[in-house]
Parts: sequence; C-alpha cells; structure tokens
Amino acid sequence: MNLLHISDIHFRREYEACEEGYKGMLSLMKNPLIQLEQCLQQVMNQETVDLVIISGDLTEDGEIEDYRFLKKWLQSVLGDIEIVVTLGNHDIKENFRVGWCEEAASDLPYNHVSVYPEFTIVSFDNSAYGQENGVVSEEQFQWLGETLEALHDKPVMLVTHHHLLTQQSSMPKWPGTERFLKLIDSSNVLCILNGHTHHSYLGTINGVPYFTVASMSFAGDDLGEGIVRFENRCGYNLYQFEQGKMLRQISETKFSGQVLKVLDMRT
Repeated sequence: MNLLHISDIHFRREYEACEEGYKGMLSLMKNPLIQLEQCLQQVMNQETVDLVIISGDLTEDGEIEDYRFLKKWLQSVLGDIEIVVTLGNHDIKENFRVGWCEEAASDLPYNHVSVYPEFTIVSFDNSAYGQENGVVSEEQFQWLGETLEALHDKPVMLVTHHHLLTQQSSMPKWPGTERFLKLIDSSNVLCILNGHTHHSYLGTINGVPYFTVASMSFAGDDLGEGIVRFENRCGYNLYQFEQGKMLRQISETKFSGQVLKVLDMRT
C-alpha cells in the first residue's frame, strides 16, 4: 500500500492584490495547484498511489468555496483515490465541514479514524484558526486516549498538523507535545505524520518514526532576528507499507530558487 503525504496547500481561488507583508508575498506566489498537479502527476506516473494524506492548512483563509473547489479539483486529478485530512491553523472548522464534508457547520475538532486492513489512521486535530502554535484541549486528550484504548495493540498511524520537535524549526513546537507522547507511549504507533513548518524533516521521536512533509505552496527560511526569506517551494513524502510495516519512505522537495519576499516577521 502506497501513501502519498502532502501538506500546507494554502489554497485560495484568488489571492488578495497586495504589495506589502505576508499578503504581498502570497500575491507573488505561484498558484499552489500548479505545483500540486506537477507533484501528483510525477508520483502517479511512477507509483501506484492508494491513499493521499493531507496534514492541514488546506486553505489560506478557510473559505467554504475554497474547500469545495479544492476537493473537486483533487478528485478530478486523483480519481477514486481516497483522501484523509487533518486541519491546520489556517483552516476554519465550520467552513471545512460545509465546503469539504458537505455537512452542517460545527466548530468541534475534526478528529477522524480510518480503518484499513493493515493499519488504522488516526487524524488528531490540534489546531485552531489563527492560533499559529496550535491548541491544547483536555477534551482532545480524552478523545485520543479513548480512541487508542479502543484500538489496543492494532497498528496505528497518527496524523496531526503541528510539529513536535523543537530542533526542527524556529517556530515553537506544539505545547501539548509531552502529554501527547506520554499518551501514545503504550500504543502500537507505526509513525507520526505532520506538516506546519513547510520544511521536510525525517527522524524519530521516542523511538517512533516521525515525518514532517514539505509544504505544497511556499517555504520561509529563517535568517535570524525575525527576518524570513520566502520562496516558492513544494514537496511530498511517499510511504510504502506491506503487512503493516513500512518498507520504503521517499521525500521529495522541489526548490524553485525564486525568492518571493524577505520580510521582518516581528512587525
């Protein structure tokens, strides 16, 4: 079974015309669907893709019609390939449920359990719109604990948006990390997948394989003292599983070399 992992599409049907700041950077960015289509076609021409995982920030501003458009666009490219998602800090839960899920609006966390013959994917929502570092919720920890307990020793793949390791980014790790790791310690976790940083990172955390995928839109390089250089950059991860074990993992990042803006993020 081949799983394609992407993240941080930051899609908008139209980006606001602007010359200054973060919005000015977005206005210069290549439409992420161009990069996404190129990556999808590259992978699908070389591999059979059985499942696509998107680890948050599907849209830039969480608009209903952006979710609706993005899902239809993905389905037109992917066909019958299933998509599993979690949400990020640029996603709005109520609008996601209406535009993507075609259900009634709700601001409840979007947690999801997807069961497959070889493993179960648990999408854990640690995000809130506009809160860059994520949120910590007692109700969420309770849900995760009960979910893992119900799965017992079955193989589990955990998907969330925010990163868990301090050393991988200048952005703070998710503040609920320590309790999260303690909670999953007795479970049979195959790997942890996330996004948020826009930079690829491969490693382990408490002995568990841990993969942060590059963004599908842009990346910012920290130059120090709050100065960040933004450029068009995109990437994906591909994981191959057989009989519940990961046999192969590929990370691809495409560097455009096109600097969009250099910004002082302290202002």
